Amino acid sequence: MTSIETRNLTMVYKSRRGGEIVAVESLDLSIRAGEVFGLLGPNGAGKTTTIRMLCGLIRPTRGTVHIDGIDLSTHPQDVRRRVALVPEDAGDFRNLTLREELDYYGALYGLDRATVRQRSEELLTRLGLADRCNDLLKTFSRGMRRKFHLVRAVLHEPRVLLLDEPTAGLDPNVVEDVWDLLKALARDHQVTVVLCSHHLEEVERLCDRVGILKRRLLVEGPLAELSGAHRTYRIRLADSPNGCAEVAARVAGVRRVERSADDYTLRVHLDGEPAAIIPELVRRLVAGGAGVVEVAPHGRDLRSLYRDAVIEGGGGGEGATP
Repeated sequence: MTSIETRNLTMVYKSRRGGEIVAVESLDLSIRAGEVFGLLGPNGAGKTTTIRMLCGLIRPTRGTVHIDGIDLSTHPQDVRRRVALVPEDAGDFRNLTLREELDYYGALYGLDRATVRQRSEELLTRLGLADRCNDLLKTFSRGMRRKFHLVRAVLHEPRVLLLDEPTAGLDPNVVEDVWDLLKALARDHQVTVVLCSHHLEEVERLCDRVGILKRRLLVEGPLAELSGAHRTYRIRLADSPNGCAEVAARVAGVRRVERSADDYTLRVHLDGEPAAIIPELVRRLVAGGAGVVEVAPHGRDLRSLYRDAVIEGGGGGEGATP
């Protein structure tokens, strides 16, 4: 089921000099329910502008947004009931206690106090905030407030959660808590998560698919496919028998074989599906006298993929978001 769909989504701002700044251009996205989608890009690439368009904070210059099949332009309130946003600079009423602010936000969504407590209890426990319910928010650390913002955002049980740098500047133990919560929301409750982040390990750990944005969508898809890891494998050998590279190259579906300098590792590039090729490849190598120690996918890491896409993609982006 498609949760988020955009077609030709474009945002053009007027500059102070009377010209135009294209922040996002012709963005087409299709994101499934329960998917964690990573939206990457350099500063000024249009990520925050995209998030604001998805939740209806700003109206696109042209194009459409559908959430759960509902057109944002014609039914904005129906969409907003299904969406939650946690911006990078999320605020709160620091002179309220945690419990008071949850009650306040729950009331905005038509929830009574009993429902707020029932929905927040497990989340507060999971994130280590259950014993701070009567404490003022101004006494909270940055990490504690960030966790609170996530609890507050999901009180109304949204179908889509939009996050802009959710763990920026947080301690590693807090980051792990947030990651665990996001994975649980997607896996157990089919919440669709769109994650804008410069934290590449975070994206690799959480995201089912990624899109790299620089005003336009440069690349998009599952990380394994984008990196080439699903079609390139590293085979480590226990010894270096003669002819093992030639044996591997003759297996149907193998496009190219490279040997390492020490002759103990093969890098095998495939033309077909690995499940149909790798077992036969290993069988042939073993039959030829090779001791196979390890078979593992081998592709570019996200950092090099990101760098190559942004550099090769060109086309502006820096300074595009006012």
